[in-house]
Amino acid sequence: MIGILAISLGSESESLLSCSKFHFEEKVLEKMIRLENKMEVFAEKIKLWEESVSSKLEHKMEIYAEKVKLWEESVSSSLNKVTEAMKQTETFVDSMRGAHLLEQTRFNKSFVEVKDQTKSFVDSMRDAHLQAQTQFNDSFNDVQKQTETYVDLMRNAHLQDQTRFNDSFLEVKKQTESFVDSMRDAHLLDQTRFNDSFLEVKKQTEAFVESMRDAHLQDQTRFNDSFIKVRKQTERLLESMRDAHLLDQTRFNDSFIEVKKQTERFIESMRNAHLQDQTRFNDSFLETVVRFKMQSANETEFNKRQMSSLLDSFSSKVQELSEAERKRDSTTKLSLRQEQNRFNKSFDKIAEDFQVRFNKSLQEIALKQQKVALTACATAASTVPGGTVVHFPNIKTNIGITNLSAYRSTGKFVCTVAGLYHVSAVMMSNTNDENYYIYKNSYRMIRAYYGKVHSYVTRTSVFVTMLDVGDEITVRTRGSQHIYHHSCFTIVKLN
Repeated sequence: MIGILAISLGSESESLLSCSKFHFEEKVLEKMIRLENKMEVFAEKIKLWEESVSSKLEHKMEIYAEKVKLWEESVSSSLNKVTEAMKQTETFVDSMRGAHLLEQTRFNKSFVEVKDQTKSFVDSMRDAHLQAQTQFNDSFNDVQKQTETYVDLMRNAHLQDQTRFNDSFLEVKKQTESFVDSMRDAHLLDQTRFNDSFLEVKKQTEAFVESMRDAHLQDQTRFNDSFIKVRKQTERLLESMRDAHLLDQTRFNDSFIEVKKQTERFIESMRNAHLQDQTRFNDSFLETVVRFKMQSANETEFNKRQMSSLLDSFSSKVQELSEAERKRDSTTKLSLRQEQNRFNKSFDKIAEDFQVRFNKSLQEIALKQQKVALTACATAASTVPGGTVVHFPNIKTNIGITNLSAYRSTGKFVCTVAGLYHVSAVMMSNTNDENYYIYKNSYRMIRAYYGKVHSYVTRTSVFVTMLDVGDEITVRTRGSQHIYHHSCFTIVKLN
């Protein structure tokens, strides 16, 4: 509009030079009125153009919204188809899994049944073996008892024969003694007859004793022969029983090993059948999965192509709409940029203030959580003048102390982290009637009195106080006193 005004003013500048002042003002006013009329006409046209553009854009937006809705419905139907296919596949997989589990259950039941049958057969074989072992032990015990009975009978018979022999021997001895006595009596009458008869009787007696001894030896020999015979028969019987038992044991072991082999072969066949079923199931399952993957990939590719075409058409329409919107939005970008600049400035200011407050809060939290602890002792026994600060240069514990060299040189603990502190001092001295104090800055917090000291004494002072950054804690003497190296100072930050 300004350009039109300049052109109109420039075209009539020459004619205006020849007009009067009033005529010029009248012309200028007329031009201004015509210009205002043109501005109103242009404003009306712009308004009508905006209304037409707005209606067209709204119509196009409705068309695009309808197309987007149709596209969403088609995509939704495709997704429903994919979901239905996935559900069918999951149903098929579940059915296959159920069949596999059923087959596994049947195999487990049959395996357990075979295991139970094998166990019952092995138990029956073990029971039969134990019964045969029991029968063999009973028969062996019976034979052993019979053998012992026979041996006892033989021993009793031998004892009876021995007893009878002894009795007969004693009887013969008595008869001989009686005969000798009678012969001794007759010897008194006739010594010669006695000697002859005595010799005869002696010979007869020796022959009788010899015959009795031979008979006893024969009986002993027969008894020994019969005992050895019975012993050999018993040993042969035991050997035959042991051979029979070993034969039964061998047969039982062979049959047990055969049954064990048959059972192992049956279990191996069952395992192979199960592995074959498992392999067939895995192959069918993998084939189904591959088929489903191929079908899903084909459907996905088809849907992808459809979506790509829809997206391309939608993208072209969106580009057209964006171009129209860009033309309309170009007039508002400047104001938006200004508003954005103002917002950025205010936001940066708020963010800077928040960052400052946040850093301050973090520092306060870090200071509250920071650990501070110090334990220091005297290095050697020394005399400390009155009214002076006691030094503890031997550092035992140091946590969070940054001015350690200053503390060694001055004996003053300067707080660098504010908080609640636990302060204690243990002083060992041999000075009578003296005191020491613990100061916070220039304020005396606590006092300890030694009293009467015989050799040395230890006094402890403890208190809790709040310390700010820069506060000082010192241990001071009232008067001159001798302090041992066991004297120590401890301060710990509680929170």
